Amino acid sequence: MNEQAVERSAVTALAAARRSLAPAISAVIDELATEALSDRELIATLKLGGQLARLSDALLVAAIEQVHERNNAPRDERLTTRLGAKDAAELVRAATLCSGKAARTLMSAAKVTGRERCLTTGQLLPGRFPQLAAALREGVISAATFLAATKPLNDAASRISSENLAEADEILAGYARGHADTTTDAEENDGNGVDGDVDGINGDADEQQAASEGVPPLDADDLAVLAQRLTAYADPDGAEPTEERALAKRGLSLGKPKDGLVPINGHLMPETASQLERLLSAIINPRSTKADTNLDQDAAAAGSDEPAASSLSAAETATTEEAAEAEQPPPPDERTSPQKRHDALAAILNLAAGAADAPALGGAPPTLVVTISAEDFENQSGWAHLDGLDVRTSWHAAQRIACIGVIQRVIHVATGRIIGIHTTGRIFNAAQRRAIIARDRECIIPGCHTPAAWCEIHHVHDWALGGATHTDNGVLLCWFHHRTLGTNGWHIRMTNGLPQVKGPQWWDPHRRWHQVHTTLARAG
Repeated sequence: MNEQAVERSAVTALAAARRSLAPAISAVIDELATEALSDRELIATLKLGGQLARLSDALLVAAIEQVHERNNAPRDERLTTRLGAKDAAELVRAATLCSGKAARTLMSAAKVTGRERCLTTGQLLPGRFPQLAAALREGVISAATFLAATKPLNDAASRISSENLAEADEILAGYARGHADTTTDAEENDGNGVDGDVDGINGDADEQQAASEGVPPLDADDLAVLAQRLTAYADPDGAEPTEERALAKRGLSLGKPKDGLVPINGHLMPETASQLERLLSAIINPRSTKADTNLDQDAAAAGSDEPAASSLSAAETATTEEAAEAEQPPPPDERTSPQKRHDALAAILNLAAGAADAPALGGAPPTLVVTISAEDFENQSGWAHLDGLDVRTSWHAAQRIACIGVIQRVIHVATGRIIGIHTTGRIFNAAQRRAIIARDRECIIPGCHTPAAWCEIHHVHDWALGGATHTDNGVLLCWFHHRTLGTNGWHIRMTNGLPQVKGPQWWDPHRRWHQVHTTLARAG
């Protein structure tokens, strides 16, 4: 039988297998829809589905190896040129109907599994990772798992000896195989079908004993971790060139504003990312206990011998309204995790810009300049302009920024000539801030425990409307609650120098004013 006949026979057999497999898969899908499968059958379905997916990866990677091989020719003789495709990726996507990401995974795996031919004999030479490649061809691991296991070693291959690469390949392939698949070829062909595979899930005592002597097969994530450890062992000096490459690639860029947002992109050095992560976590999760549970600890720190009794006495003497306030649960934080991280970063930037030793810019501390017309500022409408990125923002944002900064009125005539500059400070000084921190301790919105160090001070009675920069008119708010105050349903007032809050109706249907629980009056 010639080579073409063998090829037709193999492809014909594969097509026949697909035709016979499709009805079986459809039948199982129908049974799954009607919940007709038992728990054991459900697990067997997942296992078989995974096996079929890995076999499919093996088939596609082998085929794509040939695509790469036949594209290794002058342009006019390439497979993609002869078939009218732009490149191999387009050909793979069109033939498999997969996504670009899936095609890139398969093509990357095929490049690693691809083997060169001997120039003298024409025979295929062993690849760089023959054991893992064999596991891929046999359907033991997927293309994604193969890449996860080989990437760390492949990146450092020039600095690792061939003996160490071969040993790492063998170790990874062994962990990838594990002892999960103990079914022999004879058992696969005994005609038991799904029932045989279901029975094989539990296994007999001998099979369980064999599995206990080894390790279960590792998934892609665990194999990647193991590969990184093996690479670090085989390439102890690899950290230095890796850091050099990282330094060259580090960067941060801000994109073009669109729809009121500015995209950010870049790569951080590990130590920078780690420090940023710690700061973000400190703001997002400032503490694990509720605010009220710390009152006893504060009382104990102040020298109280019986904090629990003191709290009980205060509760017994509270009015009906105060008792109702104490029972009001804190509202849930409905922000997504990315939104919380954004707000935490904003707080970090505000804190850094206001630091005493912040680097100067043009002879002055780094200053965010917001420009808005006097008419729009007084009418509480219109747009404000942010310096540096040529970005517009709302009047509300300009008001919030002005609440924690300095207002500088630049008066000019229609021709643009500046005829007067008046600067007015409205920032709480250090002594005032310390006093407000001692009173409020944290963001005063119930349920928000952002520490005082990360908070801004808000003028309860707007400074532009005559509100004083005084401790009786300032409260601590985190960046998020300060930014959304007035639009999120929360309201703040001062009563006898103490802040009170009124929340949205979904939090308190009666819309009552509540004493802030973190104030000194509550702690005493």
